[in-house]
Amino acid sequence: MHRFISRGQDGHLPGIPDHIARLLIARGADTIEKAQAFLHPAPEHLHDPMQLFGMEKALPIIRSAIDRRAPIVIYGDYDCDGVCATAILVETLTRLRAQVRAYIPHRKTEGYGLNEQAVRTLSQKGGLMITVDCGITSVHEVALAKEMGMQVIVTDHHTPQEELPSADAIVHAALGDYPCKSLCGAGTVWKMACALEGRIVLESMDLSALATIADMVPLLQENRVIAALGLKEMEKPTHPGLHALMRIAGIEAGSAISGTQAAFQLAPRINACGRMDTAMIALELLLTRDVAKAETLANTADKLNAQRKNVEQRIFDMADEQVQQMNLCDERAIIVEGENWESGVVGLAAGRLAERYGYPSVALSCDGDVCVGSARSASGVDLYQALYDCRDLFVRFGGHKQAAGLTIEKKNVPAFRRQLTEAVKKQLGDRIPMPETVYDSELSLKEITVPFIESLTALEPFGMQNPAPVYLLQEAEVLAARAVGADMSHLKLLLSQEGTQRDAIAFHMGARAGVIHGQSDLAVTPVINAFRGKVSAECRVEAVGRSQTRFLPDKDHESHALLQELSALCRINNSYPPADILPFIEGAWQEETQGTLLLCRTAETANRLCKLYPHYDAVRNDAVEPRAYNAVWLCEKALRRGPYKRVVLCDGLICPQEAAHLHALYPDAVLYAAPRTDSLKSCFSLLRCTVDELRSAYRHLRAGGMMDLSIPRENAIAHVLSSMALIALTPSPQLLPMQKKSPEDDPLYQLIHHGGDA
Repeated sequence: MHRFISRGQDGHLPGIPDHIARLLIARGADTIEKAQAFLHPAPEHLHDPMQLFGMEKALPIIRSAIDRRAPIVIYGDYDCDGVCATAILVETLTRLRAQVRAYIPHRKTEGYGLNEQAVRTLSQKGGLMITVDCGITSVHEVALAKEMGMQVIVTDHHTPQEELPSADAIVHAALGDYPCKSLCGAGTVWKMACALEGRIVLESMDLSALATIADMVPLLQENRVIAALGLKEMEKPTHPGLHALMRIAGIEAGSAISGTQAAFQLAPRINACGRMDTAMIALELLLTRDVAKAETLANTADKLNAQRKNVEQRIFDMADEQVQQMNLCDERAIIVEGENWESGVVGLAAGRLAERYGYPSVALSCDGDVCVGSARSASGVDLYQALYDCRDLFVRFGGHKQAAGLTIEKKNVPAFRRQLTEAVKKQLGDRIPMPETVYDSELSLKEITVPFIESLTALEPFGMQNPAPVYLLQEAEVLAARAVGADMSHLKLLLSQEGTQRDAIAFHMGARAGVIHGQSDLAVTPVINAFRGKVSAECRVEAVGRSQTRFLPDKDHESHALLQELSALCRINNSYPPADILPFIEGAWQEETQGTLLLCRTAETANRLCKLYPHYDAVRNDAVEPRAYNAVWLCEKALRRGPYKRVVLCDGLICPQEAAHLHALYPDAVLYAAPRTDSLKSCFSLLRCTVDELRSAYRHLRAGGMMDLSIPRENAIAHVLSSMALIALTPSPQLLPMQKKSPEDDPLYQLIHHGGDA
């Protein structure tokens, strides 16, 4: 299931095309003045840095330390935001001739934020410690630093807790009345740099922009100005390390750089250093003025990023296996854990789980009795609040609405599972977590043209709360949908609507080949495809909603699948009271969202139910669905799909043994069976054979003849002869030693001959 949410806003803005005006209004630019500022971010749109909470208190402390030649240490964080923030402040203080050095803790051995051992070591030289992108929850560590004789300034953007650290100054946009409360860590210290130098520090704006985009803060208000102007500065990079990183990522110097490139090509390579080794590599890369050294460090970052991808996939696969065993029909959060998982990668795994399942997700790396983990939000859950509700279980935690980190004793993990589910339920009420796609407005396929797509670039850079525009295509005809890619994991589609056709690509939807067909509702992002000099408008499919026709009938294929099931079930001796043979009340579960599985054996029945239950998932594969979202399942082989509460045999029982088999697969579910449908009866008719036909086929084989197993009846005959141990089916039908047997005694023949009623 997938939830479509409209952010669309009607309205007009003088002098601005309506399709752009609607996008602007939805992003808060609802006046012509705000719209012009949004479309044309400029230095004059930046706020006075002295308005930041704590800035007036912090600057004299820093200037005094510089004047006294007191040692200053910048205590940073190991992600892209923290590394960029550290680099900005080191560069600024170096220009001001301060005695400055940087310290970034090792993710694996020290963890996030201030730690006691580092504080004790750093305090030996005394002086001033300035935290960047961390420190707001480090009450004990800040108190220790002051006790050890240091002055402390905390600059951070994470959510403050009730007790603030006893720092000499705290600089935090959310604590005061600063107009933009969502500055990232690097954005905060860049404002500090501007205040210290009394100017707009353009030479550090590229790093501030990169961090702002990478840390997924809203790209609105001042964040948008920083990101837009900083990307412009990045076109003529003054940092040799950033220039080398761009080259290795395939970004040409001097070309316009998009927010997407910054987020997915540059930031991951910086993050990889802290994830797989030490963030000091990334810091050195950003600070070096040596071109040759920059190239070497950029290559190192690139190799670490490649390692990160491999490790991330391995951990995600293990994590997803755990999710497959969960009952997300009752739970409201995902918590996975693994021994000694790379702590630098568990956050990425949590993010992918949250994106795939739509549930807030936590991934824990356990080492002995302690687990360190990262969490990511989904379905609009305030993650920080949810974790705050579980705070008594943690050794420590911190973060914000979308992401957080935590440390917990392993013995408390079971209680954490229960309490986090309750905390999420408290926020969501009766709403079911599920993947969501927010779209801007409805659009027709003919409106998706190259000029239209080019006009949307006026809203760049895209990012949090200013995503690339997504549109809803209603009742677009899916003419073709085939799996593509090296592992066939993507879906290539041909769309048509009112005489207009467009190609489309749906990433990670390859399993839906053969399911999506006919008129469908699609959420799409218009994109330009430039291939061999030809430029065309295409669609990137973000999500698929209702489809008018989903399954292509193939009676021969359905009969072959039925035969395989009968062959597997015919010798089951376990007894189970028949499934509730009740009249099937169509529409009975229309209001439900989870727990109902409509199991169909024929496409005719499945398509009828898809129309009756348009909001149900339509599936034909056997992938496990731990959320037990309601689904119409065109089933070839009955397997356990998930923790369903109701399993409805919509074509009726294929044989009495099926009830026992399904009860074993779904022991907690109530089984219902509709009366046998005509479409299932027709499948049986294609398989039904007589004793004379069996004898004739056997004589034919003994005479050296062949059988065409693509024909349902011949395939059924072959399976019965195999069931009677007269022939072997593989690699092709071949005779076994002759023995005298009667077909009427064979359980498979009985099921086929009597239409499954034996």
